[in-house]
Amino acid sequence: MLALVALGCAAPGTRDGDSAPLPSASVSAPTEKQVVAEPAGPGDAPPNHADNNGWKQRHELTADEQRTGDRLAGRIRPKLAALRKAGDFAPASTRQALLDLGIRADSVEVTAMRPAIGEETPSPGAVYAVRFPDAGCIVGDVRPDRLLVEVTGAAAEFGCLEPFSH
Repeated sequence: MLALVALGCAAPGTRDGDSAPLPSASVSAPTEKQVVAEPAGPGDAPPNHADNNGWKQRHELTADEQRTGDRLAGRIRPKLAALRKAGDFAPASTRQALLDLGIRADSVEVTAMRPAIGEETPSPGAVYAVRFPDAGCIVGDVRPDRLLVEVTGAAAEFGCLEPFSH
């Protein structure tokens, strides 16, 4: 019985009575080694994630711009630390503290904290940005649990503060 099953499963041209010969299985050896590179997968991001987020790319600061930003951040930090210590997290107070440092009004942007996802009321605090020549920003926030002062480059599309989006 096993012999009948084996004969019945043989490839065409291998059993008695098959009239067509098997096709030639000659394979020519490749002249060059072919390497097929598999593209790296996007991981958890969609395939065009980098293109879609290119507008967020910030200017890379030169050494001089970084030093300028660090000096300005050194002036900003104590002023905002005093606000935080006093428990004053109002955006208007944050803006005024930055203006009191002699920073031009058109270089300062301050907004209130946004509510967390699923929350209706934002936590106390202010988000701020100070633009400095030519392409730098001091960005951060003042809130009960922290003071953030970060030197970074400006983005061509939006400047210092990234617009809110979901």
